[in-house]
Amino acid sequence: MSENPLLPAAYDVIWSGVVLLLVVLLIWAMVSIARSGLDARVRLVWAIIVLLLPVVGPICWFVARPQKENGGLS
Repeated sequence: MSENPLLPAAYDVIWSGVVLLLVVLLIWAMVSIARSGLDARVRLVWAIIVLLLPVVGPICWFVARPQKENGGLS
C-alpha cells in the first residue's frame, strides 16, 4: 500500500469544490434577492425557492430576476 491515507482522494477534492461552488452560488443569490427592489412577499417567495432548490433555484433567480435599468450614458 503506497498511498498516503492522510491525503484526500481526487473525488473528495472535486466534490468539495462542487459543494463550495454551490454554497457560493446560493449565498450570491440570497444577497441578490435581498438587494433587489422587489416587494417583500416576492423576495420571500424567491428566497424560499432558492433555499428549497439549492441547485436549480439560484439558476432560476439569475435567469428570471428583474434587470436594472441602465441610467448611464448611451
